[in-house]
Amino acid sequence: MTQSFVLLLRPTPKYGEPQTDDIVSQHFKYLQELQSRGILIMAGRFSDVLIGIVIFQCNDKEEANKIMEEDPAVREGIFHAELYPWRIALRSE
Repeated sequence: MTQSFVLLLRPTPKYGEPQTDDIVSQHFKYLQELQSRGILIMAGRFSDVLIGIVIFQCNDKEEANKIMEEDPAVREGIFHAELYPWRIALRSE
């Protein structure tokens, strides 16, 4: 049985350094890979502030932590990540 998680991403002081664009591009490709594997439910960022949300599903919190830690932007310290288990009450297809 899968469980849903919310990953909250905020920029760190390293955001804006010369390698930022490349790392954010890798981050986006990583999310696309999660989508192709059926893990990603949705991802996006707020329009007014640089905060992103990734909603995904996996088997357990250990796997969710691994998914979070393997995100290139988290691994490289561009984004600070917070992971929360999330129970979906209503969902439209």
